Amino acid sequence: MIVVFDASTLVFLFTPDANPPTDPSTGRVVGNCQDRIKYLIADLQKAKAQIIIPAPALAEVLVYAEDAASEWLNILNRSRHFRIAPFDQLEAVECAAMANVRRNGPKPNQALKRKAKFDEQIVAIARTQMATLILSDDNDIKRLVGDSVPVRGMADLLLPPEDLQTNLFPD
Repeated sequence: MIVVFDASTLVFLFTPDANPPTDPSTGRVVGNCQDRIKYLIADLQKAKAQIIIPAPALAEVLVYAEDAASEWLNILNRSRHFRIAPFDQLEAVECAAMANVRRNGPKPNQALKRKAKFDEQIVAIARTQMATLILSDDNDIKRLVGDSVPVRGMADLLLPPEDLQTNLFPD
């Protein structure tokens, strides 16, 4: 299994108080995002899955890291479970194909155009890395991927099971 983390998911690994997404099925804010991510990562590690961080997604997260950026990079680089995937020649070709589709569609404003380029880079990396799952709450990522790869959001991630052991002799 090859799982790609978008910035909208990766941020909760490092920032527990990041703005949580809204569950599209309920309209409510998704709770316990960091717990969900940590539980997912533990499951992915047990399954020996590859966790891919596209370099553009990493850049988006590092913008908010400030002084913690080097620590966050150390965590990702020391872990054998994470791999930062660059945007290289193969990804450029894939991205150009998506940009051509966008260029022939309705003209977005400049801010949306810049965001589209980042999203296209992330999706291009996911495609060239042969992702079997993308974790993202970004609707534009979901739109770009279409039906080719499943995209799951924070609301789709399980919470860790509660500790079923109880204390027979409470204080």
